[in-house]
Amino acid sequence: MSAPLLIEAAITGPMRRSPGRTLLAILAIALGVALGLAIYLINRSAADEISLAARSLYGLADLAVERGADDFEENLYPRVARVPGVAVASPVVQVEAKLIGHRGSLTLIGLDGFRSRLLQPAFAETVVGGGASRGQPEDESDDFDERSILLSASAARELQLERGDFVEFQVGMQRERLRVSGVLPPAALQEFAGVVDIATAQWRFGRLGKLSRINLRLASGSSPDEVRAAIAAVLPTGVKVTTPGEATDDALRLSRAYRSNLTALALVALFTGGFFVYSTQSLAALRRRREFAVMHAIGVTRGEQLMLMLAGSAIVGVLGAAIGIVAGIAIARIGLSVLGGDLGAGYFRGLTPGLNVHIAEIALFSLLGIGVAVAGALRPALDAARVPTASALKAGDITSGEVRSHGWAVLTLAVLAAITVSLPPIDGLPLPGFIAIALLLIACVVAMPSVVRFVLRHAPRLRHLPYEIAVAQIAGTARYATLSVSSIIVSFSLMASMAIMVTSFRDSLDQWTQKVLPADLYVRVGYVGQSSYMDEALAQSMARLPGVERVAYSRFGLVQLSPDRPALTLIARTLDRERPDDALWMMSTAADELPAELLPVWISEAAADLFALQPGAQIKFNLGGKAVRASVRGVWRDYEHQNGAIVMARDDYLALTGDRAVNTVWFWLDDSADIGQVSNAVRDLLPPATEQNVRTPGEIRALSLAAFDRTFAITYLLELVAVTIGLFGIAAGISAQVLARRSEFGALRHLGFTRGQVARMLAIEGSVLGTLGVIVGLVAGVAISLILIYVVNRQSFHWSMDLRAPFGLLTGLSLALIGAAALIAVVSGRQAMGGEVVRAVREDW
Repeated sequence: MSAPLLIEAAITGPMRRSPGRTLLAILAIALGVALGLAIYLINRSAADEISLAARSLYGLADLAVERGADDFEENLYPRVARVPGVAVASPVVQVEAKLIGHRGSLTLIGLDGFRSRLLQPAFAETVVGGGASRGQPEDESDDFDERSILLSASAARELQLERGDFVEFQVGMQRERLRVSGVLPPAALQEFAGVVDIATAQWRFGRLGKLSRINLRLASGSSPDEVRAAIAAVLPTGVKVTTPGEATDDALRLSRAYRSNLTALALVALFTGGFFVYSTQSLAALRRRREFAVMHAIGVTRGEQLMLMLAGSAIVGVLGAAIGIVAGIAIARIGLSVLGGDLGAGYFRGLTPGLNVHIAEIALFSLLGIGVAVAGALRPALDAARVPTASALKAGDITSGEVRSHGWAVLTLAVLAAITVSLPPIDGLPLPGFIAIALLLIACVVAMPSVVRFVLRHAPRLRHLPYEIAVAQIAGTARYATLSVSSIIVSFSLMASMAIMVTSFRDSLDQWTQKVLPADLYVRVGYVGQSSYMDEALAQSMARLPGVERVAYSRFGLVQLSPDRPALTLIARTLDRERPDDALWMMSTAADELPAELLPVWISEAAADLFALQPGAQIKFNLGGKAVRASVRGVWRDYEHQNGAIVMARDDYLALTGDRAVNTVWFWLDDSADIGQVSNAVRDLLPPATEQNVRTPGEIRALSLAAFDRTFAITYLLELVAVTIGLFGIAAGISAQVLARRSEFGALRHLGFTRGQVARMLAIEGSVLGTLGVIVGLVAGVAISLILIYVVNRQSFHWSMDLRAPFGLLTGLSLALIGAAALIAVVSGRQAMGGEVVRAVREDW
């Protein structure tokens, strides 16, 4: 047989005869490639932007002396500058300045303009020379004085400010007003930040005598390792020497788990598409058994047949990948412009990353799409190549065949999944959990023959002819049945597992907010590291307002347990040491007595995981310039601080630091008090035009859940895609099976069956197959959700949650899928019976 004729018979001809299923397979691959590429491009663009932003803070520095939890004394600067090998040392003060009139804070970078000129020439010239250094006429330039600020391009854009405007900050409860003397070019400073003179940062923002960082340029020929070791020898506890690259990694670490999990979820669509190709190719191979036998008889080798089938799938993969690449780039552009680099999660404020697509990324996802299509067709192609020619030429062989059991394969896959899910994360990412999910899905698909056989053996017998024929048909074409539901199982199980995980997370967050917000009213001024706070006298005056029964106070800070990890959030709050569970969701507590020389503290689950701490463990940290030894008295559930948090009693905090500032006041009101009146009275006590939040627990809860829904909006989209691919699988599998039975329908019509009876029979078949897929998918989905909740989520974010299932949603989707299966079977049957009855059975005469 000539090559063109062979290609026509084995590849292009079958595609033309089944254009619908071919198109669905292409679209399934395209959807997976598009989502995977789009999420990857968005994540990579955001990561690149964060890296550039973090690196721009260091300019041309080789090393940097970094603060830990608190700023360090500026007398360290001359000691570091005198270390042999240091050519330039530039001091920096960094302040999270609370904005007035705008949400959040702005990072203020205080520089010594003359010292930073050699390290950050992009904007150091502006600090020293004013506007003229930016090419402005001399008479239009303004000196960069103590009341001036240079904004980064991203800050000026988001705050809608330009040269000559004013920006106001809150320091404590006071207002500081700075004039925008210029806007830096985007390449100079990528952060959502502003540059001020170092004296302004120290004097105006309460950092006298303090530094946050010292940027260092090394002398030519010096050894970075030796200089680094020499610097480390003069540093006090809590201060470290690092490189700009290491600091960039720290900036990316906060969002790393979120970005990695999102990429994995996006590739789930491609994984589902691979199962779709598997089911459609397996069904096609069964229908074409006689055709393959004829090809063998005229001289086509089994190896050639195998390669032809794989080539056909490769064509599907190429077309799907091409469409997916174009769609993925378009989706990435839209996602970046509408949702930003964090897809609405709130990680990267002020960053507007541009989309740069590399040819290597296009090649990688193209190969991935083609590889998934070929991998999905490999097993059907091997099975088709092994079909004996003589038996395949016999009538009735197309749909016959025993339902084979693969018990050992299922058991092996299940054991491998159990072993894999118990492995620790790889480089901080829950890759073993995702591998276990893949193994579990494959095990479910492999187990379907046994499931079908069990169901058919125990199916109830009804004295209803369409039902009896439908059950007999499924039993007689069991190989079709097991293949028709494979894509349903994969897509529905993934959708169900994501729905259970998201519902569990959302319900746990809702319960957590109710547990940790026991008061009737809250006022917050500033947050961790921000410049705004209220003094204790003002906070105490609030306690004397009419209707207030009692109050509690809290103060936020940072503590460093290890120089190799980010600082933990410190929450110093009014607390009953004997009953911490009144205000914290305790997960475990220490059984031993508190040693007399140790302070009691309570750590979040993230802190316990990151530092491998258990209740009763002893920890050390510096606070207020003093070394603190503490005992972990318990571990509490926390959904707010991803890097971990420590709670200590405010009395202990005051004794150590003398810091009497307050960030949050908690109000418990009298039964007769009007919460609205108390809220207004609290606002009246605060200085006018200062930034503060006065909210009820219900308002805080609503904001938290709204932020959760915004963060998980992309997850809902991925669930929708999984269901869509599942519907593709239903349509392709059931329609292929029904259309292959035209002669059977003709015979039934000759025997007196009406079209209505045939339609009812097909509806029953579709419903049975859909129900099988949904039931197995639900079982697999529950198992996968357990992995997501207790392994993937815990290893990614170190948060625990309680299992909750959205029964209403799962029931509705189950019924919708079963109904879709029945409808597709009926519609396909009408198409198969569209011709004359005699013509339908002619081939059997």
